[in-house]
Amino acid sequence: MHIYNTETKLEINDNQFLLGGLAPDVHKSKSRLKEISHFTMKDNSGIGYVDYEAFYTKYLTKNKTPFHLGYYFHLISDYIWLEGIYYKKIKWLPKDIKIEAKRMYYIDFWRLNWKLIDYYSLELISLEKQPIDIDEIDEMLLDELIRDLETDFNMVDSTKGESLKILELEEAIGTIEKTVISCIANFKKVHGKGMFCLPPTSEIKGIAPKV
Repeated sequence: MHIYNTETKLEINDNQFLLGGLAPDVHKSKSRLKEISHFTMKDNSGIGYVDYEAFYTKYLTKNKTPFHLGYYFHLISDYIWLEGIYYKKIKWLPKDIKIEAKRMYYIDFWRLNWKLIDYYSLELISLEKQPIDIDEIDEMLLDELIRDLETDFNMVDSTKGESLKILELEEAIGTIEKTVISCIANFKKVHGKGMFCLPPTSEIKGIAPKV
């Protein structure tokens, strides 16, 4: 949902930017393929992180299309979300508790999407797949991703009364707003007007340091 806000603030009037912002999730629950599409690496402690700079180096140094920019912003957003939300609430839980917490988290994630659509008064925009040159995703699956987006919007009214169990709306909104700020700052790098700027984790609402 942060992609919609970023599009508004940057005045990017191109639906391919929005589609690029969805594209890393094209493989859904296929864990290995999803790791590839999200440029997931592991640090020295074996903790996974999204290597958004690897995507920048491979693609944005030559392809500055709206689709590539949206894809890049998605990776930055996921990096911040993992650090600020997922790691704090799920990652470090004891194994016996973590299984159920993850199940509730993913249910909450869909509920949160619907609440954010309502909170930001978002409207469904018609998206159309175009040829892309990103090796890490199967572009044939983009049509299904677009249909999933349509489903999200169609289910908003039916889920308004459902409460969140793990996630918190205010915390999510705070993290999204920080993400928007970061994406706007990174827009300068893509266009050669400044250096990469990701807010320190201490500045991102809800972030807990790794332990």
